[in-house]
Amino acid sequence: MSVEIKKVNGKRDLHKFLQFRRDLFKGNPYYVPALLFDELNTLDPKLNPAASFCDSELFLAYRDGKLVGKIAAIINHKANE
Repeated sequence: MSVEIKKVNGKRDLHKFLQFRRDLFKGNPYYVPALLFDELNTLDPKLNPAASFCDSELFLAYRDGKLVGKIAAIINHKANE
């Protein structure tokens, strides 16, 4: 049972990336989802000031064709200095 990692590419994948946590915790009375527009703004390099000194990539993890996880890889160059 291997896991396939795919880079988020386009709006459809970005929607899957954001929706995954909502689906994972669906029915959990202690889970309060973030506001969708806040998450989108955070991931938009034009709106997030950290994008000027960070590189980031988003990935989705699949097992047997089913989405089982998400990954955000971020390099903060300012912190690394």
